[in-house]
Amino acid sequence: MSDTTDDRDPEELLEQSKEQKRHRSESQQQRDEPDEPSLEEHIADVYEELDAGEVPTNLTMRDRNLAALIRGLDEAGQLDDVGSDLREHLDRDAADSESRGSVLGLLVRAGLDEVRPDLIEAGEAGYETFTERQETQF
Repeated sequence: MSDTTDDRDPEELLEQSKEQKRHRSESQQQRDEPDEPSLEEHIADVYEELDAGEVPTNLTMRDRNLAALIRGLDEAGQLDDVGSDLREHLDRDAADSESRGSVLGLLVRAGLDEVRPDLIEAGEAGYETFTERQETQF
């Protein structure tokens, strides 16, 4: 009997898919040019640009369904609860109240933490590189 996707356990297929994605990510990193700046270096550069006012600190997205959901949560008085749940999930300090922007930022962080924790780590390393650069400036 052949091993087709119809015969296989869905959990096993999900795990194999995740493993394949991980291998592709590692392969991509290996193909990068050695003298090309790392993601962490690019992130540190962007922090410098942010401090210099060369790039905006806000992000813009258009999504009708998410706009309705987030605004609906706000109007129903549930936005603070969602923000609190997200902060707890991410081990972040509690806030008295949440804005739509802060909840969206927490949602992006939670999504990245779940799907690509390596990018959260790269962001943290990029910030550390940025702060080290600031400390070494005379």
